[in-house]
Amino acid sequence: MADIDNGNSTDKSRDYAPYIVSWNLTGQCNLFCPHCYMDARKRAAGELTTLEAKGVIDGLYQLNPNIMLVLTGGEPMMRDDIYEIVEYASSKGFITVMGSNGTLLTKDNLKRLKNAGLKGLGISIDSVTPTYHDSFRLYYGAWNLSIDALKFAREVGLQTQVDVTVMDKNCNDLDGFVDMSVGLGAKAVNFFFLVCTGRARKEFISTENYETALRKIATISDTEKRLMVRARCAPHIYRILHEDSVHIPQGTRGCLAGRSYMRVDPVGNVTACPYMPDNLGNVKERSVVDIWTDSPKLTLLRDGQYKGRCGRCEYTEICGGCRARALAQHGDFMEEDSLCLYEPTGHDKVTGKDKVELDDNFQGSIQWDDAAKARMKRTPAFMRNMIIGLIEKKANEKGIAVITSDFVDEIKSQDYSRMHGKKT
Repeated sequence: MADIDNGNSTDKSRDYAPYIVSWNLTGQCNLFCPHCYMDARKRAAGELTTLEAKGVIDGLYQLNPNIMLVLTGGEPMMRDDIYEIVEYASSKGFITVMGSNGTLLTKDNLKRLKNAGLKGLGISIDSVTPTYHDSFRLYYGAWNLSIDALKFAREVGLQTQVDVTVMDKNCNDLDGFVDMSVGLGAKAVNFFFLVCTGRARKEFISTENYETALRKIATISDTEKRLMVRARCAPHIYRILHEDSVHIPQGTRGCLAGRSYMRVDPVGNVTACPYMPDNLGNVKERSVVDIWTDSPKLTLLRDGQYKGRCGRCEYTEICGGCRARALAQHGDFMEEDSLCLYEPTGHDKVTGKDKVELDDNFQGSIQWDDAAKARMKRTPAFMRNMIIGLIEKKANEKGIAVITSDFVDEIKSQDYSRMHGKKT
């Protein structure tokens, strides 16, 4: 289902197709959070117009018609054309989701977003109680508004996740965030580890707390059955999982920047990830296809010839370190990630094992035939659960007892009708 060859892409873009695109639609925000990597507050001069935004979507479609498009900000709800952008991206067949602070989301505008084609919503929460969250975000009542947004989203039928930026001030509350997310009916809780850019230069997590928190998240993710628990911007968790003898699927990689992940900023600059300010090109001057395909900086990232401990490490293939953190700390995205405490041993490189069977990754109650399973096994590991969930939801709606390859085709043709790539 994750097609990358639509007949228009070059060899390079087929080798490294973007599967996730984070798009900061605006620099405008109604909050002033100390950990904001965007330093968001005001709308930037020259932000992409609606027409220009649609042109970006057209270009992304040429790179990969099955992209997961994350619309964020600033605060994306501060763009008057947000519904039009969501609708246009969804009409292309993209899995279109939103990242928001939640304070501007009501049941009515969430319904409107869902009707426009929005598939999911992530809300940023900094604390399990309102007092710290509100004081940290300098907005009294922000926590309650964000919690209400998660509840409203569930009521209108949108899948939700809680996004937590882990810092020294909240790293001891990981269990509490999980329990809170379960109570809100979220499908996942994502623990993001701070990259010191924008206003986030003032906030941090120590190396000791980083390692401890990652080990805690690895334990929770292995035992938690009520929702998915994931570490983000923390590629070293795969080293920890490997040390704990957890199966690492083939093709797993911690840092996806410039390989299967990219970012577009409010004025059209393309970067390898949201935390890397290195500008690869601007969509007003060059197509996003050309930028992704021909950037020398992306070629360097994809070669993976890292420096320092990252270059010597046996976990380079499944981890790769955080390139944004290396850039922020050393001025060179190929340098070592100094937030990691691990000292390489000189052992052979660790790679992912053979891909696991669908049943090992999937806890649903609907039966899948062998042909349908085979198709899912060819989708990227980091997108597989979401794709499976979307197909299962449609099967439940239609009363389908066994999911077949033909049913997958039917879902593609009806609900993602603009995905015209070859079959997986």
